[in-house]
Amino acid sequence: MKNEDNLQLIQRMINTAKENIEDDSFYFLLWGWFVFTACILHFILLKIAPDMQGIGWIILMPLGGIISMVFGIRQEKKQRVKSYIDDLMKYVLISFLVSLFTVLFFMKTLGLSTYPLVMLIYGIWLFISGGALKFRPLIIGGIVNCLLGITAFFFAFEMQLLILALAVLLGYIIPGHLLKRKFEISNGSITN
Repeated sequence: MKNEDNLQLIQRMINTAKENIEDDSFYFLLWGWFVFTACILHFILLKIAPDMQGIGWIILMPLGGIISMVFGIRQEKKQRVKSYIDDLMKYVLISFLVSLFTVLFFMKTLGLSTYPLVMLIYGIWLFISGGALKFRPLIIGGIVNCLLGITAFFFAFEMQLLILALAVLLGYIIPGHLLKRKFEISNGSITN
């Protein structure tokens, strides 16, 4: 390869890494806000309309899945170069989803342990994602989710909903906004 070709390859890899930061912020924000909203709605409906209490989950989770799929397919078409981090994150995501869906599938059996386990799974996902992206707010968010998950074992279901909302606020939403800002600064979209 000529030096010019090498420089172009390096530039493409840098641009791909920058795009991946934006992609990751999208998913953290989408799922953070959807889970946060579903938790708060569930908590409120428990008080005022118990027969409708799960409606937020029923609407928002499938909608989030559809949005994530469409966004992922579009991003996949744009991506020209895959990095080691892309491959690693794919395997981590698969492990995360298998663990999460297993816990949710056995929700009736797990009872009050369901949401604490979900927070622990979120925590592991956030911690690994933060480490792979070298982004401290996600690492801290992962630790916070694990601690809140452990704490939630000692509370009733209603409080677990609020603890889960707090966990996604601190683990997904705030780090997601910080990650998006980091991308915008590194991409030159905004200045410090």
